[in-house]
Amino acid sequence: MLHDERILKNKFAYFFTIIFILGWIIYYGVFVINVLLKGYRLVEKYIKFRIPIYFLNFIVFTLLIVTFVHVFKESKKMFMYLNMTCVLIIILGSLSFYINYDEIWGKYIYSFLFGLTLFLIGPTLFINYFKHTPAKNEIENIGKHND
Repeated sequence: MLHDERILKNKFAYFFTIIFILGWIIYYGVFVINVLLKGYRLVEKYIKFRIPIYFLNFIVFTLLIVTFVHVFKESKKMFMYLNMTCVLIIILGSLSFYINYDEIWGKYIYSFLFGLTLFLIGPTLFINYFKHTPAKNEIENIGKHND
C-alpha cells in the first residue's frame, strides 16, 4: 500500500513510469557511454549541428536520471523534469529528422509523428494523467473510499 504522499494514483502508474523512464535512460545511456568511453563521434552530416546534439543528448540523459530518482523519492518535481525531458527529446528527434531526411522529409513525416506520439508523447501524457492530486479538505472526501 502506498502512503498518503504518493505522486501517482496507483501502483500500475508507478510501474509504467519506472519502465518508461528506464527505457529512455538505456537508449540515451548507450549514446553517452559510446561518446565518453569509446570515443565515438557523429557522422559527417551531423557536423553542422554537432555541439547542440551533444549538449541535448547529455542534458536529456541527466534529466532522465534526475527524473528516475524523483520517482523513487515520490517528489512532485518528477512531473516537471519528465515534461522538460519530453520537450528536449522532441527537439532532439526533430533535429535528427531534419538532418536525416533533408530533401525527402515529406514522405516520412507521418511515420515520424506516429512514432513520436506512440513512444514519447502518449506515455508522457498517460503519466501526467495519473498524477495524484489529494483533496484540499475533508468535505471533498465525503463518501469517497480511502485506499
